[in-house]
Amino acid sequence: MFKSILKIFFLFFLILAKNTFAVEKNSFFVSTSHPAASKIGGNILAKGGNAMDAVLAIQMALNLLEPESSGIGGGGFLLYYDKKKNHLTFYDGRETAPSKIKKEFFLDNEGNPLSFFDIAVGGSAVGVPGLLSMLEIAHNDHGLLNWKDLFTPTIKLSENGFKVSSKLHKAIEKDKYLYLFPESKKYFYKNNRPKKKLSMLKNSNFTETLKIISLEKSKGFYQGKIAESIVYAVQNSPIKRGYISLNDLKNYKAKKREPICGKYREYKICSAAPPSAGGFSILQILGILEEFDLSKDQIKEDIHLILEAAKYSYNDRYKYLGDPDFSNIEINNFLTKKYLRQIAKRISTKKRGGSNIKINNESFIPTSTTHFSVIDSYGNIASITSSIENTFGSRLMASGFLLNNQLSDFNFKIDGDLFKNNIVEPKKRPLSSMSPTIIFDKNNNVKMVIGSPGGKSIIMYVVKTIIAVIDWKMGIEEAVNFPNFSIHKEKILIEKNKFDDEYKKYLLNLGHLVVEKELNSGLNGFEIKGNLIFGVADKRRNGLAIYN
Repeated sequence: MFKSILKIFFLFFLILAKNTFAVEKNSFFVSTSHPAASKIGGNILAKGGNAMDAVLAIQMALNLLEPESSGIGGGGFLLYYDKKKNHLTFYDGRETAPSKIKKEFFLDNEGNPLSFFDIAVGGSAVGVPGLLSMLEIAHNDHGLLNWKDLFTPTIKLSENGFKVSSKLHKAIEKDKYLYLFPESKKYFYKNNRPKKKLSMLKNSNFTETLKIISLEKSKGFYQGKIAESIVYAVQNSPIKRGYISLNDLKNYKAKKREPICGKYREYKICSAAPPSAGGFSILQILGILEEFDLSKDQIKEDIHLILEAAKYSYNDRYKYLGDPDFSNIEINNFLTKKYLRQIAKRISTKKRGGSNIKINNESFIPTSTTHFSVIDSYGNIASITSSIENTFGSRLMASGFLLNNQLSDFNFKIDGDLFKNNIVEPKKRPLSSMSPTIIFDKNNNVKMVIGSPGGKSIIMYVVKTIIAVIDWKMGIEEAVNFPNFSIHKEKILIEKNKFDDEYKKYLLNLGHLVVEKELNSGLNGFEIKGNLIFGVADKRRNGLAIYN
């Protein structure tokens, strides 16, 4: 007992302001995008819990502390490494479309898809939440501590109140739709103004929800009082009433799938399988780049190659990928050495190639998601990305939490040869870009754990970090801090105020159309070198990395 208390006491003196550190293996480590959530996870591990116990406690805390990004009203993907069994499992908690959904609900009078916010805001875009089912299945497989006890920290935090972070305040202030929904307005606003930074926020409705789920597990969410509140909120939305029914909730079940893995140089890269495009695109981009020599001496040239490889991979994503339960695409055919080598031969080191991506109805919409990484003292590892999609999701609240707008991740019309496997259908999972990733060395030891929020740019943020560590020989902190870049249609996106004029000129001379954007990743993870764990929390968010 005294030993556990001592561990907890010392925990808070081992937090570094840089959000990076080196610690010996057999220690635990947590990196999330909110300091209080990291501390809650650290306390669970200090009390003898494992990585899965910490995941459950952290995610409940993030739902309360970072409600604009994720929560039980949404979904997620979890990659879990069981050290003792030397086994990796991918848990799919992606939302599903309601059984009464029709693609026509999202088309205008001319049969064209509505604009993003015409789709995303309100009840019609709410998918059946999957996160809680996923967490229960994974905790049943791996958890050590009692399910009920893992809710206690967030129940107390919800009852006592917490301070509104700068990130949350700015999100409320910036949003144009949240105040249109009475429950959301009541919670996030005071006197018709966004609640101030550092003001106290209490959530009694969420407290009651957590108490029910802590006793009844996911059944208490998918049936009964909470389920009824979800259905009522969606079907009576003040904007665009939705279609979720009690049966949709009752029949939801998260799935265990095989992670998608492939080789890059001497490493094995494992990530999220469909219905995420994340792992597929990461492996494709890296497979194409394996045909080139990349090094720290030619970073700007390498970024050009990464961007060119991504164009081809994103095109394959749009062309082939969707819910694997609704399509029979053999994705391994597009990951073969022969196929990727053919693509690499089309890439010029001297000029921009023509893009195959011709999309008429898509705009760049920053999304709000979260990623966190955990390793426990037993060596078990969790890499989890969760989301309610757009900032504040659908903007609808039920029982103290926000509901997702994940149906906007579907496509609603085939465009040439694109999107046919991601057209919305009843009970189907929309395609995602979430990419929780674990990398193993040639001896099958864990080398690196990483992931990020960022919509379709998640893939690019993760690829950047992998390349920076493996090819540019950067430490993980330097790799995460390195400026972000991405693609959108035929445009190259670069992180605002992070690249110098020389580099922008270089891209322009190659023929790229360059646009500067706020590319706010949340790359939280760690790298293992020998007997040391080097951890980091992305400075672009409010993250904190802690260890024992």
